[in-house]
Amino acid sequence: MKYQQFFLSVALIAITVICLSCASSVKTPETEAEVSFLPLNAGWYQYDFERTFKGIEDEYNFAKATGMKMVQELTWKYTGVVCRFEEGVLFDPVTGIELSIDSEGMISCAENISIKGKLENNGRFFWSGLKEEHGRLNSIFVKGDLSPLPPSVRGGGEFDGVYRLIDTGTGREMLTKISGGFYTWHYLDGKEAGFTPWPTLIRPDGSFTFSMDLTTVMEMGEMQKMNYSTGFTSNGKVVPGQGISIEEISRSAGMGQNQSGGPQIYAGTAIRSGEYPNDAIPADIENLVRAGRAAVKIEPKPNPAQYPSWYLRPPVKSGFLYASGEKTFAVKETAFAMAEAAAAANIAETLWVRIESSILDNSVNGETRVDERIKTETLQRLDYRIVERHYNDVTHTAFVLAELSVDQ
Repeated sequence: MKYQQFFLSVALIAITVICLSCASSVKTPETEAEVSFLPLNAGWYQYDFERTFKGIEDEYNFAKATGMKMVQELTWKYTGVVCRFEEGVLFDPVTGIELSIDSEGMISCAENISIKGKLENNGRFFWSGLKEEHGRLNSIFVKGDLSPLPPSVRGGGEFDGVYRLIDTGTGREMLTKISGGFYTWHYLDGKEAGFTPWPTLIRPDGSFTFSMDLTTVMEMGEMQKMNYSTGFTSNGKVVPGQGISIEEISRSAGMGQNQSGGPQIYAGTAIRSGEYPNDAIPADIENLVRAGRAAVKIEPKPNPAQYPSWYLRPPVKSGFLYASGEKTFAVKETAFAMAEAAAAANIAETLWVRIESSILDNSVNGETRVDERIKTETLQRLDYRIVERHYNDVTHTAFVLAELSVDQ
């Protein structure tokens, strides 16, 4: 197929920003005790992850119009995120997605059939899928680690309360709420935060830490390339009966910059009852999760009858990897082309995970960077073929299934 070279380029670029955690066993943040994860127990977990958002359709349209390769990726890295698993689903408080996780660790999503993934028994996980935004197709790849948060690693009731904090330099205000060993927060000035605040853990000594980094990768042909990252790390401490303080360090790199900003210091004390209206106070983590899950449940659900059976249940065959793609578009061949681009990106991500796990399990020469070795091996092995194609004439959706031999 004349677009095959482009699809391979899309897939290969998709793997360059993905590097899974090197943890070989799951441990709680405080006890360092190994935990057997499957089947996953109901409860609270720390959910540290990276999410790569790739502009499949924009890349395809640019290459078709100009004959040049385009790369468009955004990768968010979060630490200190607390989530809840119950009733067979894990609610991601950052993306607002409910991930179903079965007893064998297989991940799916009732609201987005394209989402598929795996939770390993050591707590590592990955999932990927497709998402339309503003009528354009994008792929999502998420990977990270889960760590259980039993009561023994969480701060006690002496830290509970609502606190008003002020940045001593800028005057910016935030309200935080601590309940049950967890911290929720938001800014009070109404300005766009640029991200969704997430709940985090309060340790038994009253300390807490969370961070976020955003990396933007843009390439148009060989000459125009941009790789830029920005982020922050917050370290805080709550002292019962005295107050709360946070030191936030911002940083940026790329585009001729490589710098860290001076620390922003937030400090404050507990507020009195009635000092702020109830709707200004952050929801505690229980209500945050409850409201988030309720919002997900009222969203329209896809109709499985409109999907081919192999898309709903991809083949399982020794020595092969499978990945699917879909795109709704009135021009059938264009829909198939973009669906194949999505499948190529997905199969590259799956192959990356497989190679990375093998390298970590068998150790790596100390002089060789793990991500560079994985990239090299993936480039050598990526030679997929399309084994299924289906076009739904009612919904104008193309579906493809890619197969990759991994017996090499």
